[in-house]
Amino acid sequence: FFFFLMIRRPPRSTQSRSSAASDVYKRQIYYCTLIKFTWNYPKSQRKSTVQYRNHRKELYLHKLKLSSFEPLDKANERRKCPKCDRSKKLYCPYCYVSLVDTSLIPQLTLPLHVSVLQHPKEKVERSSIIPAKVLAPSSLDIYRMASLPAIHLDPNDTLFLYPTETAKAIKDVDRDLLKNAKHLLMIDSTWAQVQTFLKLPEVKKLTAVKISAAETTFWRYQQVDSTNLATVEALYFFFKEYDEAMNGSEYDGKYDNLLYFYTYNYNIIQERYINEKK
Repeated sequence: FFFFLMIRRPPRSTQSRSSAASDVYKRQIYYCTLIKFTWNYPKSQRKSTVQYRNHRKELYLHKLKLSSFEPLDKANERRKCPKCDRSKKLYCPYCYVSLVDTSLIPQLTLPLHVSVLQHPKEKVERSSIIPAKVLAPSSLDIYRMASLPAIHLDPNDTLFLYPTETAKAIKDVDRDLLKNAKHLLMIDSTWAQVQTFLKLPEVKKLTAVKISAAETTFWRYQQVDSTNLATVEALYFFFKEYDEAMNGSEYDGKYDNLLYFYTYNYNIIQERYINEKK
């Protein structure tokens, strides 16, 4: 069975702690917005197949320079994770292990080391950032805890990707700070949970940065602005804008494969939707 998942924004005065939204960057534009999931998807708000096909051609995903999906297409059977023995298909979201031969899929080295603070109550199966760890294992760490892990956060070389009220556009960040930056801090949690991290003194000292508005391709329906991004999308757009700011030239696609698994899953889900509409 295939279900459509609707995301509905409740009144701002009812910030429910039971929200299941896992990517805080879906609130990139609506800084004070809470999102929660429900299984009701209104037919009146679905795009027709023709509308979807026309819209799809304009999405940024279809302009990315991605490695071949052939290794993923050939991975027809589920495999057991060598670390936890769970049965998964492409990768284990608990151990961050690829179940596809890593020599056949892209492996990235990022210019900044990325630390993701993920609340322990988050459901890893729903997190969009985990595939990025599989693709850039030496450049990205995920810490599942409600307090700051034992990592060094130097305000002189660490950027905090989060749309606070004082966050600066990447192009407006002090040139010396951008040049000397070695680390990037991100948060992967619900709106209610994110406050735990924002209150940390070490986090408050960091320079917060934000990305420019971009249209999301997140496949779960959202009754909010289309510029609310999934966490992995935010990471991709950060490095795209970071590269442009550092090099002073047009981005050449070197970090597109951060969205390798994301794009593959997107294509499968949307093609399934189109086939069901026929």
